[in-house]
Amino acid sequence: MPTRAKASDGDGTLADEAYRLLKQSILRGEFPEGAFLSEAEVAKRFRIGRTPFREACNRLRNEQLLDAVPRRGFLVPEMSFHEVRDLLEARLILEGVIAELAAKRADETQLTEFQRLYKAAVQLARTKSGMDEVVQANTVFHLHIARMAHNRELEALLRGVLERSTRLFYMIVRSSPTLDRDAQDLLKPIVDAIRKKDPAAAHKAVIADITRGQMNVLGRELWEKPR
Repeated sequence: MPTRAKASDGDGTLADEAYRLLKQSILRGEFPEGAFLSEAEVAKRFRIGRTPFREACNRLRNEQLLDAVPRRGFLVPEMSFHEVRDLLEARLILEGVIAELAAKRADETQLTEFQRLYKAAVQLARTKSGMDEVVQANTVFHLHIARMAHNRELEALLRGVLERSTRLFYMIVRSSPTLDRDAQDLLKPIVDAIRKKDPAAAHKAVIADITRGQMNVLGRELWEKPR
């Protein structure tokens, strides 16, 4: 049975719901990269009208999740090699610094919550829960490191990079053959280093986590390829 876009009090308009459904489907890879969105197909699948569809697509275009092609409609753009590498390089630079600050500044309450988030992320990966839950848990884990750094500017910068990296996170989850093992082997050193207040070890552990995702998506040869 097709999902139906519904609007109710407190949930926004039909366009808001259409936006949510389309965005979720694009991020999950349910609409192939390089494909045009068929208004008729989307209307049938989600039971949304032409106006909510177009409003939602325009919002997604502003977020660079869709391209508008004159007289053709809306296209799901492919993530280019350079786009992927730029996002990953930004994460390496930002999160390395953030991890060092978190190791110096995190308080006990934050460390307790960090341990809980780590266990939740590992459990979701181990039980092979839905991609949405795994991606969300990973994002929350990394944002918490930024909160522990107690630097609002760095937190805001990382939040933006992680938001733009959401499609990439789904690609990493889909392509990883060792997701459950990676979750424990890569996240635990981050938690241990920050708890021990070891900035150098925290930096190294975060870099290792991000780099593994890079290798899963790009492969070593492509990652190290010069521009």
